[in-house]
Amino acid sequence: MTGIGEAFEAIPGTASGAADGGAASGNADRTVGGAASGIAGDAIGEDGTIGNGTSTNNAMDGTMGNGTPMDNTTSNATGAEPHVPGAPCADAWREAGHALPFQPFNPFPPASDHEAWRALPRELADLYRRRAAAHRERPWPQLLAHDWARFFRDGDRHDYEVRYGEIRRRVADDLMAYGVARASETDGERDVDRTGGTADGERAPRESAPYESAAHQSASHESPSRAFLEDAIDGVMLLCDEAAWQIPAHNAYVRDAPQLPWPDPDRPILDLFACETGQLLASALHILGGDLPEPVRRRIMNELDRRIVAPYLNDTFWWMGEDGEPTNNWTVWCTQNVLAAAFLAPVADGVRRRIVDKAVRGLDAFLAGYGEDGCCEEGAGYYHSAGLCLFGALRILADVRPDAFARLWREPKIANIATYIVRMRIRENLYFNFSDCSTHTGLMSAREFLFARAVGAGGMARIAAAEWRHGLALPDGDDTMLRINALYLMLEARAAGEMLANAGNAANPGPVPETGETFFPSTGIAVMRGGGFDVGVKAGRNGASHSHNDTGNVIVYRGGRPVLVDAGVGAYTRQTFSPERYELWPMQSSWHNLPDFDGVMQRETPDCRAEGVRVSFGELRSIAAADLTHAWPAEAGLRDYRRSITLDKRAGTLAIHDEASGTFTTATLHLMTAEEPLPIGDNAGDADAAAFRVGETTLEIRRSGGPAGSPCAIGPVSVEPKPLDDAKLRGEWRSDRLWRINVPFAAGGSGTVDVTVR
Repeated sequence: MTGIGEAFEAIPGTASGAADGGAASGNADRTVGGAASGIAGDAIGEDGTIGNGTSTNNAMDGTMGNGTPMDNTTSNATGAEPHVPGAPCADAWREAGHALPFQPFNPFPPASDHEAWRALPRELADLYRRRAAAHRERPWPQLLAHDWARFFRDGDRHDYEVRYGEIRRRVADDLMAYGVARASETDGERDVDRTGGTADGERAPRESAPYESAAHQSASHESPSRAFLEDAIDGVMLLCDEAAWQIPAHNAYVRDAPQLPWPDPDRPILDLFACETGQLLASALHILGGDLPEPVRRRIMNELDRRIVAPYLNDTFWWMGEDGEPTNNWTVWCTQNVLAAAFLAPVADGVRRRIVDKAVRGLDAFLAGYGEDGCCEEGAGYYHSAGLCLFGALRILADVRPDAFARLWREPKIANIATYIVRMRIRENLYFNFSDCSTHTGLMSAREFLFARAVGAGGMARIAAAEWRHGLALPDGDDTMLRINALYLMLEARAAGEMLANAGNAANPGPVPETGETFFPSTGIAVMRGGGFDVGVKAGRNGASHSHNDTGNVIVYRGGRPVLVDAGVGAYTRQTFSPERYELWPMQSSWHNLPDFDGVMQRETPDCRAEGVRVSFGELRSIAAADLTHAWPAEAGLRDYRRSITLDKRAGTLAIHDEASGTFTTATLHLMTAEEPLPIGDNAGDADAAAFRVGETTLEIRRSGGPAGSPCAIGPVSVEPKPLDDAKLRGEWRSDRLWRINVPFAAGGSGTVDVTVR
């Protein structure tokens, strides 16, 4: 079972005991939790209801720009192109003006709209009920003080975050199951609105029991819907009673400051999961409406005001991108959920305008941190919490003010951010895993489908629909991070019928331009395909958000099977985002498909970079090449180190050519494999050539050391296992070990090595 922190996080810290927020900013501590916003007072009393209007369909026709160069195009880079800041969100908001009222945000109708819930595809409705029913076999988890404190004792995040996630997942599942069960039980009854009245305006009887709202009294006391409602209210009250909504690893007010050992209830911190919790409670208001007892509704609104709206409006957190502060996935993840809380709960429009004012600045800061190519430097695993959260924020804004924000779907950068994930895809649930990323990042689902539709990427939409359809037939995983966001479930319910229709075309999806060869100049990542190969190359820089020391690394799959791999990242602990991060072996260059020089590895600084990057794609051959001399620090003794990777699509071969010179004594190339490399022939001694079988693929290695390509006499090629002592990595690779081939290839300061994969 994986905890929340193992699924998503933020960028590595640099201060002792730092939270995983990013590079130290040096900002002064700012007081959190100033004057309350007042949303809980007159907002509910304005009309007594929560808006349930029809969602705007924002899908756009046209093509998407995926930043892919044409055949035989050469691109030059120095590791990363400069990002030109812009303000498309703030511009759209300013130009449209604030005079018009907001339209209701209705990702899916509330439970009182029985027809909408009865119209759900049967398999999805059954799934919602099945998930919620499974929770009732277990007691509610408890968040105890000693579980919080464990992070500070031994760095473990897992136990606390598992319990934290289970509570929220259970509430979200209850909400969806209640909508389904209530609709099935009220077939033929008069619909009851969410304020406790019937559809024709007649007031319903007074509540006669703590859990029985006026809308619910006709249901049997033993009915499934009553059970789901009671369970949801239990969970809502547990959330309202929690001492803190942030997790221990994020309990700091200043970016990269040491975490405080205990939460301060008078100074709420807006971290990823505090904002998620606010969204979940607002979703409960939206879905349950008048079926929630009125005191519970008021309690939710008070907590949203105190813990979400007031700190968001009255304080500046690092992830907001103010004053040029670097942003990452936190920016859009938090912003999306604050917007969801503001527009799913009955918040006054004046407060909502202030929230939108701040949100558009944060979204623009996030967009300014991306290149025009849309590449996520945090890796494909963070697309779900970066690119898709950008989609979530834009979807809310475009729904509530389509006159201002619907035009943003036509922005080329936003289209490229949308399609980034499919361009990094190898097969279903298999991705190039640069940075803190697993090869298996999960099946695509409703958010990918809706984002693709919004920007006009029809091929990606078909792939997402097919993967979602496949996922319905699979057993639920045990990752507690899944399904804690009820907004995502409502979007899934809204799109389910359309996804089923698109999934029917998945067997023959036609051309999918988003999945071709791609070069991302902003990060130096190139993806080459053909001849049975999928090849990813990183020719950018180190020191980025969530990055490893892996400039020059190459990942190779043949026929969908791993040949040369990136180990990925283990379960997050306190060390993962601390000054000791790069003592973890998966972060180190010598445990990637890279060399070291007299044992000197790359460093975690942007100065370690690729230069002179050249990428060309052709029908018969694709090439990526770079000068990697500056990817190692000066003590490596490099004068020159160059790597070229050539994919011969006609021959079905991949050639990696490295040449190095300098003052070092020995250079050793390391090659990581998921399967044990089995020697072919005699690889013993100091032979210039060696060959290995890795699964169904052959690796042929030829090396030369010394001046003018003289015979190599610097030691044998060796193979060593790398035991996986991390449960997450064992699950990722379905093995208790990886393998490393060590190839000494340069003696006396110069040498070359060629690796041919066929």
